[in-house]
Parts: sequence; C-alpha cells; structure tokens
Amino acid sequence: MTAGAASAALELEEVACPLCGAAGGRVLSVQQGRYGVVKCGRCRLVRLSPRPTARAAAALYDDAYFASGGYDDYVATYERFRPLFERFFARRLALLRRHVRGPGRILECGCAHGFQLRWLRERGWEVTGNDVSPQAAAYARERWGLDVVVGPLEDAPLPAAAFDAVYLVDVVEHLHRPEAALANVRRALKPGGAALVQAPYELYHWEKIGQAYWEGRRPGTIAPDAVPYHLMFFTPRTLRLLLEKCGFRILARYSGNYGGIRKHLAPPRILGGGPADAAARFLYYKLGVQAALRALARAARQGSGVIYVVAPR
Repeated sequence: MTAGAASAALELEEVACPLCGAAGGRVLSVQQGRYGVVKCGRCRLVRLSPRPTARAAAALYDDAYFASGGYDDYVATYERFRPLFERFFARRLALLRRHVRGPGRILECGCAHGFQLRWLRERGWEVTGNDVSPQAAAYARERWGLDVVVGPLEDAPLPAAAFDAVYLVDVVEHLHRPEAALANVRRALKPGGAALVQAPYELYHWEKIGQAYWEGRRPGTIAPDAVPYHLMFFTPRTLRLLLEKCGFRILARYSGNYGGIRKHLAPPRILGGGPADAAARFLYYKLGVQAALRALARAARQGSGVIYVVAPR
C-alpha cells in the first residue's frame, strides 16, 4: 500500500484544543479532502481536527515514513548531507550548553535512526533515545549500539530524574497527548536539568504570511507542512503557552533551522505561473533576497523553527 493509500484509510477523530480544551474553532483549510486545519477561538492554537487516532497514527511511522514521509530516504539523505546535519547538531548543542553543564546524560525524544545520538556520544555524552518507530529504533541499536526506548513518548518507560538534558526536536507537533508526553519528560529530568524543544513555526510565520498574500489567500489558509503527521501548528506564543502549562519555565528562546535539509532535496521552483511570478521567485530565491531576510529574521528570533530551552518549575 502506498503512503497516500495508507493515509486515506486511517481512522479519524475530532479533537478539542490540546492547549485550552475548547471545542470547535475556525476551519482554516481542509487538507487531502479529510484533515481539517482548525484555529482555536480561545487560545489561537492551530490544530488538525479531524486527525488520525493514536492507534491509526502508529501505522504511519513505518519504513515508508522514513523513505518518503520525512526525507527521500532518511538514511541516504543523512549520508549525503552529513556535514550539514552535523552543523545543525553542533548549533543545537551550543545552545543547550548555555544552560546545561556537560557532557552528561542526555535523552533524545524522536531519535529516529540515532544519527544525532551517535554524534553526541562521540563528544562524551551518555545517550539514550526514544522513538515511536520500532524499525528506526532497531537500526539505531544494530548499527550504532544505541540504547533506544520504543513507544509513544506519552507512555515511554523513562527513568525518573535520570537526565541532565533532553532534546525534543521536531517532536511536539506530532504528539497526540502533549501534556502526558511533556509530563514524562519533566519527570525524567534531573534537578537543574533542561530540555531543548524545537518545533516548526508554521502558517503564521512571516514567510508563510507573505506566501498566502502572494497566492491571494488569507494568512493561515495555505497548506501546512507534513499533514497528517503534524497535529499542531505552532507560533512562538502557543508553543510557550503549552510548555508553561505543562510545568516548565522558559530559560531562553532562539530561532531554529526547520527545513534546512529539505530545501536541498527539493529546491524551490522558479519557472511557471507566468513571467511576473517567475521573475519574483528568481529575485527572491536566486538573488539573495530570501537569504538576507532569513538572516534578519534569525537575529530577531523569527526564524522558521522555534526553539525554547526550558526547565521544570
């Protein structure tokens, strides 16, 4: 069965807002004919509803996901762009080290095949991973000899007060029960420990708003990334509110690098849509306008990924 066919067969559920519990909301768009992108009228968190049930979603994170759902073959992409991946690893660790002494013991949630864990271990960290995919966890164990706990983060048997640091990089937006998952992470941190949480800044990021206006749409109504894998679409405000609700205090906020690999795999299309559209895309992508704006955005903490470093209250 193809990934598209599997997605079409998934059991769906309507859900209240995971942040404030309000039902309903304003429908911004409907993706693939069945997944509603809904903005909460109370707290303004954007969520997927209807969405795949937790049981149905477990089937999404199989070998096909790592072959086409995330990257065009996750392992091959890592090998091809390994220096670029490792630059991202180094940037993340540099941010974390501003708040946590190390090397120490670190947990990576959503570790997939263990590439970042292996890199951290080479730099002296004692590493443990968690991932929902048995296939990816098996690769990490067999290829790198890594310790990986398999299962949803909400229910993963993590040892209490065991870790100096936790990574949740591009994980929170996938969670069916974010409060339970973040409570599990909070319990797993040692006193004085910290978690680095990164999520894509989707739909209401300045670049996405510009894209919406260019296409003649209202902000928030363009297609979000990675449906039906992403269940929540954060802004810096809504991610902060979720973390605070789940018992964390904010130590710092930074801009992330969401999409830094994908732009190499699928370069933006320049031609098509008429001469004016093609000229605007050429100016934006090829003549450095996008690069300049993104550099300014990172300096203003408005990059395409939101990073918070947090500690338990």
